[in-house]
Amino acid sequence: MLTREDVIASFAEIDARIAKAKAKPVPKPAATKREERWTKKPEVVFNAAADHNKAAQELAQAEAVRQRYQAELDRWWQSMRDAVREERRIRQVGGFLEGHDSDYNPIELYERTTYGQGRR
Repeated sequence: MLTREDVIASFAEIDARIAKAKAKPVPKPAATKREERWTKKPEVVFNAAADHNKAAQELAQAEAVRQRYQAELDRWWQSMRDAVREERRIRQVGGFLEGHDSDYNPIELYERTTYGQGRR
């Protein structure tokens, strides 16, 4: 069985542990904080710069791929337009080839047939 002194000693020990846990830690001196920050900073800055450079490189590569695809699409589109223009330039009418050098313009055709020679 515990004696009164043993119980008081155990409570005192518990109180000491609680007081120690609640006690505020002693702040570090400013010089120590400064040295800790300055020694860690170059690593952080260099790592951030490396990450940024890597991301910029990946973006540049993606942009180069996009530009290659766009150039291919532009070439295809231009060749399609050239083929359509060539097809419209030369047509066979009544067994004869008839052609003109401009693109087909439905408004011009309408005006020519409505207000021009088409209706007299």
